[in-house]
Amino acid sequence: MALFSSSKYPNTAKYEAEQKKNKADYERFNQYAKSDELKRINELEILINSADFTKKVDKLKNEKFKDTAEFRQLQKYTTQKKSAEFKKYFKYVASGMPERVKQIEVSSKRKELAELNEYVRSSEFQSARQQKGFKKSEAYQKFKRCKALTKDKEIRLFNKQVNSSLYKNYLNIHNSERLKTYQELEQEVTSEKFIAFKNWMEDKKKFQKSEEYSLIQEYNKLVKSPDYIWYKKVEKDNSFSEIKKWQLLFEDDFSSTSLNREKWITGYYWGKALLNKTYVLENEKQFFTDNNISISGKGVQLSTRNEHADGLVWDSKRGFMPKAFDFTAGLISTGQSHRQQFGKIEAKVKVDHVHPVRHAFWLVGEKMAPQIDVFRFEDKNAKSHLAGLQLINGKGPELQSKTVKGAKFDSDYFVYSIEWTKDKLSWFINGVKVNEQTNNIPDAQMYLVFSSHITDDVEKLDASANMYIEWVRCYQQKN
Repeated sequence: MALFSSSKYPNTAKYEAEQKKNKADYERFNQYAKSDELKRINELEILINSADFTKKVDKLKNEKFKDTAEFRQLQKYTTQKKSAEFKKYFKYVASGMPERVKQIEVSSKRKELAELNEYVRSSEFQSARQQKGFKKSEAYQKFKRCKALTKDKEIRLFNKQVNSSLYKNYLNIHNSERLKTYQELEQEVTSEKFIAFKNWMEDKKKFQKSEEYSLIQEYNKLVKSPDYIWYKKVEKDNSFSEIKKWQLLFEDDFSSTSLNREKWITGYYWGKALLNKTYVLENEKQFFTDNNISISGKGVQLSTRNEHADGLVWDSKRGFMPKAFDFTAGLISTGQSHRQQFGKIEAKVKVDHVHPVRHAFWLVGEKMAPQIDVFRFEDKNAKSHLAGLQLINGKGPELQSKTVKGAKFDSDYFVYSIEWTKDKLSWFINGVKVNEQTNNIPDAQMYLVFSSHITDDVEKLDASANMYIEWVRCYQQKN
């Protein structure tokens, strides 16, 4: 028999606390993965890393007012306003002279003068001028009136203005497309919207006042939250790969005050299935009774003790036979409730070892072999146990087991587990691998058995031998 030695296993309480913490962390991880905070962070991350957002930020940081179409509009407006022609035009308009000229132009005086000028240039006037007594005539009076109006202050002002360069510049610009364009530009650049835009573009802190800056600040604050930092760390570390690997199929923490009969039977499967009775094998010196199974809400206890009992034994030649026993023991099995092919099976167990009682945690199917021994205590003390397979070959029973050492297994609870695939069986104690098998891997559905046996001839046990099972869990590997 090969010997498998290992270092000291992690403290069971510490190991279990780490497992519970890992499970709680996984629940926390999943809750945060669905949280509004993470949803918002992911939304912001996509947004602020988008090409459009990056372009907006770059524009806010680097674009000046002089880079905009609005600046070019303002520049065009300013250039026109400062031109000599427009300066003269607006100064002339501001003087009120164009309005004054217009008033004179349509006045009765100027209308009268126009009529008189037309008259004095007429042949009628020229004929009257040649007549005797002209100065006493109506024609002369009209002539005098024409002379007087020509010297009128307003008429002279009008004539002076319409012949001036200022008035000609005024006429050239007034009602022109240039003036129309200028006025449109003036309306634009003096609007509240334009002024607000110009002030915004010239604000040295415009980026810090922008919505984009607020979104970046919100993102930077959120990614500094302790929950998010923790989430990203464990996501990167792949901390929950083992938890994600398994799906729970069966469990019992024996937290009630009685054994759950829907999960457990208290004797060999075939006895319960065929006879609804308990029996033992012909080499066993103990008999299984329910009185040897006790449960207090904190686990189940299987006891083996000196005690008389009458029961059945399987005789390979004669079948089931009555027999008197000097020892009683306990057995619980999932033969009628849970079976599985492959997966992870684990239990937290402590043994009170009394030689020659053999405590065992094992898996078996419809046939008595193969069996998977998670542990089987057979030595004189609890410093070692067997972990492996029990097979049947052409010559009879065959053991493929390893002796596991490294602790006093009756000193504390230990978490015993196996991971079972079609290619490999691995045994663990408190997470430390203690054995591995790649040949003769069982591929049948198997159920769990916890039991204590006596197969040696012995008159009396020195003390009660107990196996304490705090919890049992079975998993299958997720696809």
